[in-house]
Amino acid sequence: MKLTLPWRRGAGPERRGGAVRRRMAGVGRRTLLTWTAVVLAAAAAMVFLFFFSAAFVVKDLQATGAREEVTESALQHAQIPHGRPLARVSEGRVSDRVLEDRRIAAVEVERDWPSSVTLVVTEREPAVALRGGGTTWLADASGVIYEQVDRPSKKLPLITLRSDPTELDSDTVTGLAELWRMRPDPDTLEGDLGAPAVGSDGSIEMDLGQVTLVWGSPTDNEKKWNVVTALIGQETIDPQGALAMTIDVRIPGTPVVTGLPEATG
Repeated sequence: MKLTLPWRRGAGPERRGGAVRRRMAGVGRRTLLTWTAVVLAAAAAMVFLFFFSAAFVVKDLQATGAREEVTESALQHAQIPHGRPLARVSEGRVSDRVLEDRRIAAVEVERDWPSSVTLVVTEREPAVALRGGGTTWLADASGVIYEQVDRPSKKLPLITLRSDPTELDSDTVTGLAELWRMRPDPDTLEGDLGAPAVGSDGSIEMDLGQVTLVWGSPTDNEKKWNVVTALIGQETIDPQGALAMTIDVRIPGTPVVTGLPEATG
């Protein structure tokens, strides 16, 4: 007679279930490893295809949106060699290089698969022409001086300076353009306004006949012109007179006039 000890008997339902689960887990791990390997291999193939192979490389480079000489400059500054993989063309670096040409306000780098790059260039719009030091320069509305020209458009305000325009900062340029745009006509000023002199600190002086206008920084321009025209309208201040005078409107609320004729009894 054989005796079967309890612990020698066949595995119970719990043991059989655990074995099944272990086998399923093993199958799942192998499946996951297989799919991971497939995905990694596909990713590696894509990286090689787009970044290192000759399948998608730059064959055509063009620029649009600006004058021919500006687009040619954009192409030269872009420095994108033919044969470079299209995916390795850095839009940020290309834009930085193209914007070294100050005539260009903005550029978009468009990649056209499989082999083309287009630079969409936006030129600066001139707002004022500045003449001084034997040269004439264009500046945009933000005060950026960006291009030397021989003959600016007659539609632009032309400001003749006593110094080199390229020495001015952008704030001074924008303020100067506003100042000049707001200036009253010669009849109101009782004379022709001379060329502005810009100091190293950005302060401005102008001659109006025998009167020197000490303007200070080109701010509060409308208020300053109102003060100047009100003072010029007084009998004792004559830009065409014999006496040299100074009107200081650096603080327009408290203007200072020097050189007035002495009052007679």
